[in-house]
Amino acid sequence: MKKTLAAALLGASLLAGGAYAAQQAPAPAPQDRPMRGGDIGKADANNDGVITRQEYLADVDARFAKLDANKDGKITKDERPDGGEGRGARMMSRTDTNGDGAISLEEQRAQAIRRFDRLDANSDGKIDQAERDAARDRMRGMMERRAGDKPAAN
Repeated sequence: MKKTLAAALLGASLLAGGAYAAQQAPAPAPQDRPMRGGDIGKADANNDGVITRQEYLADVDARFAKLDANKDGKITKDERPDGGEGRGARMMSRTDTNGDGAISLEEQRAQAIRRFDRLDANSDGKIDQAERDAARDRMRGMMERRAGDKPAAN
């Protein structure tokens, strides 16, 4: 849920500038890309390259409001872009702590705070580029280990 929600916002304002910049210079290597992209980077409201807890929670609130189509204060599987199936169902079950089949803003914020705290390695209330890179590298390592566990396709 948290990853799906995190990917739902703020891309349109970056398209025009990004397209122009892409025409002017070669694309940077992944480790040299600015913090702006991705799930977490979209929460950087003031574009200073650092995401505070307040910025992150404001982004969570905005994405929640967008997904809560009927404005009842809950996100049900019918309101999710994936219909609450597959990976979305697993994320929804982890976030729906009271088991009512819907995610409240409080549940969503609690999940977001847990994720923020995992990423904020030095516990300073901010996620900087180094912390974001470290999280990306951990995720990449996990995915590579999982891929290594799968039998080879014939």
